[in-house]
Amino acid sequence: MKRPNLKSWLIALAAVGTLSSCDAIMEDRDDCPTGLYVTFVYDYNIQRADMFKDHVGGLTLYVYDESDKLVASKTIGGSQLSKYGSYIHFTEGELAPGHDYRLMAVAFQDDMLSANGAKYRVTGNNIGDQWKQFFINLDHEPNYVVDGARSITRAAANNYYVDWSAPLDTLWHTLATYTTPADSMPMTSYPSMLTPAKTDYTWQRDGSIKSSGVERVRVVKDEPTYATMSLIRDTKHLNITLRAIDNENAEDNMVKAEDYIVEIVDNNSQLDCENNLSKPADTLVYRPYRQWNTSFVGTDQVASEQAAHYDLMFNRLVYKNASVQDDKYAILNEEDIAKARNAVLLIRKKDTGEIIFGINLPYILSSGRTYQERYYHYQEYLDREYDYRIQFILKGGHIDEIQLFLGMHVHIIPWATRQQHEILQ
Repeated sequence: MKRPNLKSWLIALAAVGTLSSCDAIMEDRDDCPTGLYVTFVYDYNIQRADMFKDHVGGLTLYVYDESDKLVASKTIGGSQLSKYGSYIHFTEGELAPGHDYRLMAVAFQDDMLSANGAKYRVTGNNIGDQWKQFFINLDHEPNYVVDGARSITRAAANNYYVDWSAPLDTLWHTLATYTTPADSMPMTSYPSMLTPAKTDYTWQRDGSIKSSGVERVRVVKDEPTYATMSLIRDTKHLNITLRAIDNENAEDNMVKAEDYIVEIVDNNSQLDCENNLSKPADTLVYRPYRQWNTSFVGTDQVASEQAAHYDLMFNRLVYKNASVQDDKYAILNEEDIAKARNAVLLIRKKDTGEIIFGINLPYILSSGRTYQERYYHYQEYLDREYDYRIQFILKGGHIDEIQLFLGMHVHIIPWATRQQHEILQ
């Protein structure tokens, strides 16, 4: 029989000592985990999979005391977020044990403050500030200059433009916080090995929330406190295609992006500490940060075609009154835009300003839910989904058909332009 050498015995003894030292020597806990350990998860999406490692590029965790005063914050990013189980640790010297703390996290995909385009700017995030003083504001201006030449002036009071020279950074906010008792965790000094809890947060049909999340986390003296924070993505992306088919005049099948103005109008310039929209007086106008054309040269049997494409990004989309039938109507004129409570998607002819399509945006996007996705409340679906594609079929210069592309599914919604409001069914 081969006898183990001295080196093998020492390694084995060290391993046993590491696992048992926290219980065997209660007076000396230098090698034991204590304080607050916070891990993060982003699985509140339509795939129900944790995408935190692959999507989030930088995160700041804010900690508030029992009077909701900011007492600590830490930021991680880059290589620290390149693996699952990334965590932030506060020692007992940084957060006094025996107290209940509120946790709030804000994350981005990139550092966009030095880049072109509109920025998300955080206020009320200094030590000593109150939780209710925290806001995230999206840049917007009453006048916006494009390419240093063409300028767009505010058309109505409180109507502002979001700089569309570049895509928005991706913003995540706090959804829910979960705690795990220390005695249910494996005995280890490596909190990064902990598996984040699966998000349990559901909108009910009556608009209420069901969740096992906690409002505050208690830090226990001489013991580790484990918390997992679930994030919600606020920034949305929309790709729009305009395509004309079956027109008798071949020239009418050639759609050019520069012939149309595509925009989203919404009151969503500011998010508060609870990720709610605030400051409704500022109406934002979003336009594409990219637009382009694609062409197809046909044959005798297949007609030639040119399609227009637009990419837009916008702040959190909230269905403000999903149960009100009257707000599902089409938007046919400027007066309807002013009266709309929800975000509005508009397509105009550039030369005349005529609206050829306008609709309640959260309504039309939520109309594309699959059978299984229809179990989600309207708002939960809009919060989970973040990447939309819509194709509009033009005929005779007006919208004839709408196709929603969500995941692998294509949803076709008939559309007809009439003088009165038409409800989409």
